[in-house]
Amino acid sequence: MKKLLTAIALTALLSGTAFANSCPTHVKKIDEALATSTASEEVKAQAKALRDEGEKLHSEGGHAESMAKLAEAEALLGIAQ
Repeated sequence: MKKLLTAIALTALLSGTAFANSCPTHVKKIDEALATSTASEEVKAQAKALRDEGEKLHSEGGHAESMAKLAEAEALLGIAQ
C-alpha cells in the first residue's frame, strides 16, 4: 500500500501545474467519498487530514504537492484516479 501511495504521489508531483485547476475537483470527490465511505474512522480521519493539507497547499499555490496529498487521500478511500 505504501508503494502504491508513493507511486501516486510521485506521478502527481511530476504532473506539475497541469493539474492546478483540478485540485478543487479532487477535494469535492474526497468530500463525497468521506460522506458515504464505509472505511474505518481511522482511515477516514487520515483521508480528511490529507484532504485538508491538499486544499491548503492548493490555496498557497503548491499544486503539485496538493495533488500528491489529494491522491493519497483518494487512494485511502478507494477513489479511482
